[in-house]
Amino acid sequence: MKKIIVSLAIITLFSCSNDDSTIVETNPEVTPTLAELQAITTQLLTNNNEKGWRISQAELRNNQNTIDISTNFNVVDDEFLFTASTLEWRKGNEINYQAMTSQQAKLDYYVAPETYSYDFSSGSDTQLSVNSAISLTVQENGSIAGIIQAENDVEMHITLVAKNAQDYLTPESAPLQFTEEFTINMSLEHFGTGMIGSESDNSFYIAHRGFYNNAQAQRIIKKDLTSGVETEQIINNNHFAYKKMHLINNQLAVVNSQAVEIYDLGFSGTPMSYPTASQLPSGTGLSVVYGTATQGDDVYVIGGNFGGNPATIYKFNLATQTYTTFATLPAGRYGADATIVNNTLYIFGGATSFPSVQPAQNTIYSIPLNNPSAIQTFQMNNSINVSYVKVRQNLIYIAGIKFVGNTVNGITQRESIIGVFNTVNNTYEELQHNLNNTSGIKGIEEMCLVGNKMYIIYGDMLGEGLQDWSIYSATIN
Repeated sequence: MKKIIVSLAIITLFSCSNDDSTIVETNPEVTPTLAELQAITTQLLTNNNEKGWRISQAELRNNQNTIDISTNFNVVDDEFLFTASTLEWRKGNEINYQAMTSQQAKLDYYVAPETYSYDFSSGSDTQLSVNSAISLTVQENGSIAGIIQAENDVEMHITLVAKNAQDYLTPESAPLQFTEEFTINMSLEHFGTGMIGSESDNSFYIAHRGFYNNAQAQRIIKKDLTSGVETEQIINNNHFAYKKMHLINNQLAVVNSQAVEIYDLGFSGTPMSYPTASQLPSGTGLSVVYGTATQGDDVYVIGGNFGGNPATIYKFNLATQTYTTFATLPAGRYGADATIVNNTLYIFGGATSFPSVQPAQNTIYSIPLNNPSAIQTFQMNNSINVSYVKVRQNLIYIAGIKFVGNTVNGITQRESIIGVFNTVNNTYEELQHNLNNTSGIKGIEEMCLVGNKMYIIYGDMLGEGLQDWSIYSATIN
């Protein structure tokens, strides 16, 4: 540690009353105390307040293998925050520690941050005692070497380096340039489609209601972006039109108006179904045009309840398979989608009434999950009737539609809006794009992110029956 410390010196200043001369003397023989060295290390870790660190190198090690996972999306999205006495590990997406390859280590499973207290190991100014599973050592070059004891004798060896401003993602400075990638034959209705991207296998999923097998049914489509192969599953229970989707620990969760369904990603067997209405704490009926967000095994359902209070946010836990009331918004919302970043729930736009889904709102609600009454409100540049929200590290992307008309069925014109919210400084920017809407009624029907691309379903919502819907993509930062 001494090599990264400026040598200490005793400086004695003698001021002469008859002139302005100053005499400086140093004593190079003075040896810094352990407390002084620990203070210098603490300053390095925290920058005298709070300092972020990122993983520059990561390996999974077991008795047989050493697997480099440094560039995995669920390693790049990790952040470590040091204060003088605490370490917060913002994990982002969890890692599959039992993996035998770097690809297998990828996991779509956004989890909560973990906070630990730490101190120096006895007699050391470089070794940090966190807990029995985490050991950290400050290196001579100013980086941090760490060993994390994971599952079943697996260790993750990491190197941390200081996270600088340029390490955070920044919003696009140029208009998004969308190009049509392919079409999918679907019958979409009333902005009820669900869509989610998978970073672990470079694919996305779409859920919608349609007329299949001589009945209204729910259809799940997977599009593999590497091979181009489409697979699907159709079940007879359609659970009404509105659907939101999430990937939770290698399972696909579809939040319907009447039930939450859990699919095997291989589409084998019948999905598990947990009825919504019977579980709602209020005992009221259906939710429509709602938003959802997930962290760990919790699914948050935002607004949309026309049998109760549309300002209510419910939390569904996959382990207990029950709903509890989480929070109440300042106003009711229909069509306001959401996401979670670092234990904070962000909710964008939406409308205050149903079935018109009007008037559109420009609010951004920020709700700490550990203090849901402490709601902050920010604003977007534009109002959005129905929003679609996805997160990429510190940036939240918002795509949505703004209606011109009095009711859903009476829409005469729609405008597609895309924006980005930076959670580092709580700022919102609207992004320009090249989507063509000469008819005035085309709009974004859903959106997801995979890698550095945004994928959208784009077309005319007012059509009926099966038709080819265009999937467009644009490169993002």
